[in-house]
Amino acid sequence: MRKGIWIGVLAAAMSLGLTAAPASAAKPAPRKIVYLTFDDGPNSGNDPRLLRILRREQVQATFFIVGQSLAADPDAVKRLYLAGHAIGNHTWAHEDLTHLSTTGMASTLRATQRLIGPVGGACMRPPYGAVNTSVVAEVNQLGMRMVMWDVDPQDWAHQDSVYIANHVISHVRNRSVVLLHDGGGPRVATATAVRTIIPALKARGYEFRTVPACRVPFRMDLLGAAKIDQPKPEPTPTPQLAVPTPSPTSP
Repeated sequence: MRKGIWIGVLAAAMSLGLTAAPASAAKPAPRKIVYLTFDDGPNSGNDPRLLRILRREQVQATFFIVGQSLAADPDAVKRLYLAGHAIGNHTWAHEDLTHLSTTGMASTLRATQRLIGPVGGACMRPPYGAVNTSVVAEVNQLGMRMVMWDVDPQDWAHQDSVYIANHVISHVRNRSVVLLHDGGGPRVATATAVRTIIPALKARGYEFRTVPACRVPFRMDLLGAAKIDQPKPEPTPTPQLAVPTPSPTSP
């Protein structure tokens, strides 16, 4: 009798469409993630076009900034932060950290971090990817996270936008970190490639994010604390010394 009751209940549920959906239908497919990163900036000759492309595509990226370039354009931090991008440390003068003493490593990273201010994350990228045990130890001592990469079209070495785009699109995997450059020289090919890379990867189901270690929550008080909007000094008769522009560099 009891068995007959349960058979009747099951039949009624099936007729009303109350049977459980398959597990595959209940869980959406996980999103694939990719991190676009740009080294060696800021560069006022390259960044405006690149930022327009990122804004139009509603994509946030991570920028690893060289201190001496930021000194020449201190408002760059504000532009990047307000656009939703993450900011990391790429040393003061793109030094090979493996050639520096412990004191030298601390000096170049701290000087850059002070200039970036509180809108920069506690993250860094070693120029040239040059790392040894001393570098790792010092970065850890400073409380910073080292961010490397796994996709590198070597856009610093050429101006072939088709190659850059094809290399990135074909090599990206879930959670890939893509190394590109907005500084160190003209980067028209990089910006052009990014315009192709983003829609191509979106079509393949990728979601663009900023590197978590470099992300700082957006807060207006951080902008105030960083003192980004410095008043312009009164003009003086003495000429201002030009800040040297970094020469083209490898990643």
